[in-house]
Amino acid sequence: MTLEPREYRTSSATLTVVRPDLLEIRYDPGTIFNLQNVGEVQMKRRELMANRPYMTLTIIPEDVDYSLDSTHTDQGKPDRGEGRLLASAIVARASMIQMLTKLYFSYFPQLHRILVTDDELAARAWLDQQIREIASTGS
Repeated sequence: MTLEPREYRTSSATLTVVRPDLLEIRYDPGTIFNLQNVGEVQMKRRELMANRPYMTLTIIPEDVDYSLDSTHTDQGKPDRGEGRLLASAIVARASMIQMLTKLYFSYFPQLHRILVTDDELAARAWLDQQIREIASTGS
């Protein structure tokens, strides 16, 4: 049985369930990261992946902008204690967004493994490595 990727839209991103354990999130060019847009994507992510363990690959294009309200709210709080989100690789093409993403995670540390990079191939390889390590160690 072959599973085909399923795509879903929010107002600022396309979410694709690539495999039962991998969700890709691609933000639209020109998106403004604000509390509403980021919150909508996070809600859709939780809805799509439900109760199974999974990883995310998030692609943020170079021409996105941000609102400070998106950096002052812990969007990952509902995931803590559930252990479903295993690893997240964030590919940020703009250095400012990379820096803000790293700063966000320093303010709101997550329980799962995180990589922030500008290299999509490296992010994919890192996720493959994480799933192998998790499968062999159980955590």
